[in-house]
Amino acid sequence: MKLHHVELQGACKAMRVHIFIGDSQTAESSRQWLECNVEVPVKGVMDIEAVQKAALVQLRDVLEAEIATLPRGGI
Repeated sequence: MKLHHVELQGACKAMRVHIFIGDSQTAESSRQWLECNVEVPVKGVMDIEAVQKAALVQLRDVLEAEIATLPRGGI
């Protein structure tokens, strides 16, 4: 899985970021992918690498919280 696309969708106090992570360049050609919008708080001047990192950290935190609510054991 690799981060292929980050699209900034506006900025103010928070920035909406569209992310595509997949095993190929597009969802159509990927066997597995994750596509989402993440809201990132704007902190000073942020270059694209800082925005990407903040968006991925935000996504990780949301996924970890969701995983923590899953029941223990198998499905």
